[in-house]
Amino acid sequence: MHKFTLRQLEYFRAVALHGSISAAAEIEMVSRSSISAALDDLERAMGSTLAIRTKAQGVVLTANGHDVLRRVQSILRETGELDQLGDETELQGTLTIGCFPSLAPTVIPRLWQEFAQLHPNVTLDVVTAGRAELVRLAEQGMIDLAIAYNLHTFDQLETAALYDTVMHAILAAGHPLAAEGMVRAEDLAGEPLLLMDLSPSSEDILGYFSALGLTPKIGLRTSQFEFIRSLVARSIGYSMFIQRPKADTSYEGLPIQAVRILPQPPLERACIGWLSGQRPNRRAAAFVDLAVSRAGELKPLAL
Repeated sequence: MHKFTLRQLEYFRAVALHGSISAAAEIEMVSRSSISAALDDLERAMGSTLAIRTKAQGVVLTANGHDVLRRVQSILRETGELDQLGDETELQGTLTIGCFPSLAPTVIPRLWQEFAQLHPNVTLDVVTAGRAELVRLAEQGMIDLAIAYNLHTFDQLETAALYDTVMHAILAAGHPLAAEGMVRAEDLAGEPLLLMDLSPSSEDILGYFSALGLTPKIGLRTSQFEFIRSLVARSIGYSMFIQRPKADTSYEGLPIQAVRILPQPPLERACIGWLSGQRPNRRAAAFVDLAVSRAGELKPLAL
């Protein structure tokens, strides 16, 4: 077997995590040819194909690639810890965080800025995905931390609570149903629902109606949080979210009104989690401490 470098392992992990050579190159801030060459060299060193590259530069790991990735994650995790032994006051290396899409724009930016100020030698990498996918990525060692709702219900993760909140409806400002600042589920059911089609949001929303014996009229399914808010602002329909941005306006600057739903849906817990049975590295532990300390300021506005 030929020798390989830690840099090649890092580039391979980036390709596996982000799904393409182009995305990995952007995250690692190197050229696509550097990523491609590193992958070629690593495959040569391993004596087998680790990934299948498509015409559009998408990458799919082979069975052996998945096996190697698990070992690579362990190697990089251990070397990352070794980097810290020489200087217990200075954190360095890469911290990879997975976040639920609707939480990312309201939770991550502040934490990113403060963490970068406290630990300038740590590189933050953030990926967004549905909750089940985040748990899978944590199990595979692809992310160090996950931020999503109700992670405490998964045995695979240990968690720290950030805040509890509840699902609400959003309507165009001035919509007749929003006049009293609250709306009944049966009244919403007759309006077009712009559904956040990402697990577990879609299941939670449809399950809420189903438990009441109601069937909502779905006008659109999309995983794009801000796209839905922009459509709502233009009276295309309504939606239901757990996360509420500080500003009740769309990207176009049009007003949106958040209202309580009756009967009230169950409470949802925003959590930060890491793989059970595994002590978070110092970078991850520092980020968890920061997130918990800022939880009160990250919590959505009360209705």
